Amino acid sequence: MDPISKLSELFAEFPGIGERQAKRFAYYLLRKPSGFRKELALQLAELGDRIAQCVDCKRFFEKTTTDLCETCRNMNTDKSVLMIIEKDTDYDVVRKSRSYNGAYFVLGGMIPILEKQPSYVRTGELLERIKKDTESGVLKEIILAFSLNTQGDHTDSELRRILEPTVVGKDIRMTSLGRGLSTGTELEYSDSKTLEYALKNRQ
Repeated sequence: MDPISKLSELFAEFPGIGERQAKRFAYYLLRKPSGFRKELALQLAELGDRIAQCVDCKRFFEKTTTDLCETCRNMNTDKSVLMIIEKDTDYDVVRKSRSYNGAYFVLGGMIPILEKQPSYVRTGELLERIKKDTESGVLKEIILAFSLNTQGDHTDSELRRILEPTVVGKDIRMTSLGRGLSTGTELEYSDSKTLEYALKNRQ
């Protein structure tokens, strides 16, 4: 396989990228100066060495001397509220809105409706996190913050089913984002005001 086809094949592995767009990426890189391509290759090669995954919330962050990201180790983070989100980019959107100061857990993906649940969807690790926070008595609310589409609704209902036995009888609310978000909206693309309204109107 020639280099252009191989590179296009790799780009096609990215979410939402088709074969035609992947090939455009490859030709775009050919038009860039060699210095740009070298810098890109260097950043990709160092990515795994410079980035770690938080042991508590499972999001990726720049490595430090601790296993916790800045949010999880921050004493000002409200640990009584835990927001469950699909992916790291959702974390970035919520943080940018400045409407939430609680803890997070990155699920890693949506729970499929008909297919077998993939290993990267961290329901088992989430359950362990909820059990730990419940036993410590710190947890008071779980916010299920998913995109308002069919998969998001399914993931919401499945997590309620999975977590219910652990929180039943405890003084813990389980809420979902309010309808400040339009149906079909991806959380990742929500503006700050809309997300703030959705958080205020969670139920």
